[in-house]
Amino acid sequence: MSSKMKLLCSYIFPSVGSLFVTYLYNVVDGIFVGQGVGSAALGAVNIGVPFITFAVALVSMFPMGGATVIAIRMGRGDKEGANHAFMTALTLTALTITGTVFSQQIVYLSGARNLGDEMRRLSADYLFYYSAFSLPMLMSNCLSVFVRNDGSPALSFLGMCTGAVSNIFLDWLFIFPLQMGVIGAAVASGLGQIFSLLVLLSHFIRKHGNLRIRHFTIQPALIGKICKRGAPEAVTQLTTPVTALCYNLVLASLVGDIGVSTYSVLSFIYSLANAVLSGVAQGLQPLWGKSYGKQDTKEINDYFRVGMAVNFVLSVLVSAGLIIFDESVIRIFNQDQELVSAASKALPVFSLSFIPMAFNLVYTSLLYSTKRTKQSDIIAICRGIVVKAIAIFGIPVIFGSGMIWIAPLVAEIITFVIAIVLTQKTKLVYQ
Repeated sequence: MSSKMKLLCSYIFPSVGSLFVTYLYNVVDGIFVGQGVGSAALGAVNIGVPFITFAVALVSMFPMGGATVIAIRMGRGDKEGANHAFMTALTLTALTITGTVFSQQIVYLSGARNLGDEMRRLSADYLFYYSAFSLPMLMSNCLSVFVRNDGSPALSFLGMCTGAVSNIFLDWLFIFPLQMGVIGAAVASGLGQIFSLLVLLSHFIRKHGNLRIRHFTIQPALIGKICKRGAPEAVTQLTTPVTALCYNLVLASLVGDIGVSTYSVLSFIYSLANAVLSGVAQGLQPLWGKSYGKQDTKEINDYFRVGMAVNFVLSVLVSAGLIIFDESVIRIFNQDQELVSAASKALPVFSLSFIPMAFNLVYTSLLYSTKRTKQSDIIAICRGIVVKAIAIFGIPVIFGSGMIWIAPLVAEIITFVIAIVLTQKTKLVYQ
């Protein structure tokens, strides 16, 4: 294996693993809640997911924007400037803490008004206790990006795995022996994030790499640059909460509790697929940034071809597995026959959207990593908000509620065409 391929693997696979276990928190909560409490509780967890993932997506602007600036400055040999960007992004993340006092109102906005009293109550409880751990949750996600960019992708992966394993054990403990229900699931996730954060902090305590936690001077221009570079990733991550919110609103009015419970299972599967495919794109980001800093166009294009090939293979494997084992996958979350029947019919069509999504994620990451932020923003906004929302709300009206699960595939294909056109018409300019 060539040195370049070893470098690619050392960044891509830990990035995929880190992002996968990050999303695994909510999925594990869903599995334990679905099996240990019931389908109503499973739907309740899904009602809270849009707000939780929205907060994570919004704050991802700072670490990913900071990481892009850091990678380019590292490529230029500017270690002091890179550390300044690191401390600025870290501070912005720490200041963005989600409040917990409006959990009931947030649940209503997420589509719970049309659902049963039990599901609304359980969802508010889950959201309140999950949000109580906002600081470790956001800081853990932030530091995993910087540890990876600072030359320790394996430690970043280890930190996220530590949190995930802790969450699995605590979910079992709180839900089954202690009978704490959805509250136990939320607290287990919060404690898992704390353990993850402690592992990631060891990178800076032991002074590995070039980044240091130290005094710095606030520079408004640098804050603006970080937000600008990180906006495409934030919008990309908004795909999960926007999709969930749109589906919750449509299904709650058209189908009711069973529709929301069906999508709750699909959303957990979607989040894991998105994590794997986004992980490849995020793993390439520091490599693209350093190549851009060195003005090495050939290296940038080589990484792009590898990223597209890897994501294509992964997306086909994931989609094929879900189509073949649809009912078995659904039963991991819940054994209710009505839910299993509804979700297993929707999953094969729903999972096909992962293939064009894989390409869109690579295009988005390439463009923001090489200072083509405007084009990256357009792709991210199309697939994450505008086209996806129009498809989810419009397709049931035009073709009937039975076609609602094809909406993500339609949205991703349209976005893929837009991504190809924008990339071909945008020249790579070194600044």
